[in-house]
Amino acid sequence: MEEKKVSGLNLASIMTLYFVSMAITIVTPAMATFMEHWPDKAEYISYISTLPTLFIVIGTFIAGSIMGKKIKYRTLAIMASIIALIGGIAPAFFDNFELTLVCRAVLGLGAGLLAPLGNALIVGLYKGQKQANLLGYGTLFMNAGGIILQILGGVLAGTGDRGWQLVFWGHALLIVAVVMALFLPEPPAAEVTSQSGKKEPMGKSIYLIALLIFVYNLFAFPIMLNMSTLFVQRNAGGPAVAATALSLYTVAGVVAGFVFGHIFKVAKRFIISIGMALCGLGFLLVFFGETMPVMTAGLMIVGFGFSTFFPAFMAWMGMATPPSTVAMASSLILACMNLGGFVASPYNSLLMKIFGADNFILPMIVIGFVFDFVVAVIFIFASPFKEKK
Repeated sequence: MEEKKVSGLNLASIMTLYFVSMAITIVTPAMATFMEHWPDKAEYISYISTLPTLFIVIGTFIAGSIMGKKIKYRTLAIMASIIALIGGIAPAFFDNFELTLVCRAVLGLGAGLLAPLGNALIVGLYKGQKQANLLGYGTLFMNAGGIILQILGGVLAGTGDRGWQLVFWGHALLIVAVVMALFLPEPPAAEVTSQSGKKEPMGKSIYLIALLIFVYNLFAFPIMLNMSTLFVQRNAGGPAVAATALSLYTVAGVVAGFVFGHIFKVAKRFIISIGMALCGLGFLLVFFGETMPVMTAGLMIVGFGFSTFFPAFMAWMGMATPPSTVAMASSLILACMNLGGFVASPYNSLLMKIFGADNFILPMIVIGFVFDFVVAVIFIFASPFKEKK
């Protein structure tokens, strides 16, 4: 299948999808502000941040079953952006915690409908090295969006007594997504049946990719969540220092996204092993590091590693499944990634009960390191990317 000609504006619209994919994180810096405003809801405040991830899972599955089949990519992107925009901004107009959670669920649904579009479009429109380069750039825009949106959320949350309300206006940036969605290209229509006339099934490797990203996020997300606590325990700095370290984690992801295409070209067969090994090395530095510089360096290596193996997973997806199933495959992978983040909360609570509230973080890091190292070793010998002969 030949590549469809895509303009610069078309490509910019695709990258916008990645940029706004982190919209739910705008409120992350405002958790303390919400606690102050709704002190009687303290034990439920975290749901403002985590509830959308559950609805992202639902949204991604819906998107996978309809995009490019029952509805055009462009139409779905416009609808999803509007849904996310409404759900994101609405809590700024009232002071009700329960209704805020409802709106956060609506935001998550819209974000979930948007989530698989970028990867599906790149895999459907591009091939080979160009596809790899753009998947890397997509990761770059996703991480850059995360940095900018969280900074915006922090600024809005710190504007005074109305900070808890103003932070929701940060979602107004989704207006850009609504406008840019008008310029999204449509990939060539794929045959949905094989030569035998039967509907083409999704490649079996997709379930392995989905499982790997689910387990990775399950183990990695709570480590990031507890990083400020670890910094305080080691007298390496307070929450502000930990937040800076986590921001540098994202910056490292931006750098990885920028150079991913080059790394993929040089070390294609070992790209997944390299990414996973870097994540494991980063967690190892965090485990043994007793100072802020060492722990921050570890987090940056983890960020670089994740943004190396994740676009590699997307490239693997494009190879492993028929074009007609790319949309559903992308949705399944992203749904499992977000599900891993949601299930991370009970996993975090379980480790806390087993090891104690003061001692559970280091065993958590060990588990993450072991998983990353084992996966890295396995993919040295079982890589889906073969060298050209």
